[in-house]
Amino acid sequence: MSGKDYSQSTSNFESFRKENKSNWHFDPSVESNDYEYLGRLDVDFNPLLELMKDDKNFKEIRIAEENKGHEKLNSRIEEFRKWGFTEHNTKSLQMIDKDFPEVFKPFKEFSGLDFCNVVALKQYPGQFLPWHIDTLVGIRNEYGLSDDTDIVRYSLVLENWKWGHYFLAGNSVFHQWTQGDIIQLPPNMHHTTCNSGMEPKLTMTVTGVVTEKSIELKKLKRFTY
Repeated sequence: MSGKDYSQSTSNFESFRKENKSNWHFDPSVESNDYEYLGRLDVDFNPLLELMKDDKNFKEIRIAEENKGHEKLNSRIEEFRKWGFTEHNTKSLQMIDKDFPEVFKPFKEFSGLDFCNVVALKQYPGQFLPWHIDTLVGIRNEYGLSDDTDIVRYSLVLENWKWGHYFLAGNSVFHQWTQGDIIQLPPNMHHTTCNSGMEPKLTMTVTGVVTEKSIELKKLKRFTY
């Protein structure tokens, strides 16, 4: 009985590792803090959670679906597929602020970011977002932002933690969260998230250009809107 040969399936990650060896240790045995806890948002989540009950309000995204039409993206997807991910186990539902501007308004404004995009995500049990980095190419292209523009992404949880809901950044596991908790990753930090539990996992990303009002620059750890 022979196992799958993974020796040729990590080329992109190994290239990234060699190019960025001075930025991170790349040692799975090291205990390191690879995300920053920014605080907790205190807001009425109910209007958004009500919208998220109906899957018709979302667009389905399949991360490891073949033939995306972009050479660099296809290369990443090919690597995901070599690892064993497919269009069937990398599905998520995504709802964007442009479709429901009034409901998303508090989540855009509390962040203090310019050119801010907000995405609510629903991940059903058995679904994964494979080991990857956020390139933030989409927001740069959408608003014509230069490569040296300081763009950040906040990750926000929309419900209290449930068993089987999991987020890994570098060597650090984020779990047992409370509704409204916000974290931020260092630039180019690999991460992954999955739902191996019993209920949908509801989260949000808030992405935009840093300003003097951005929450990461505030000493407060409690944000009320």
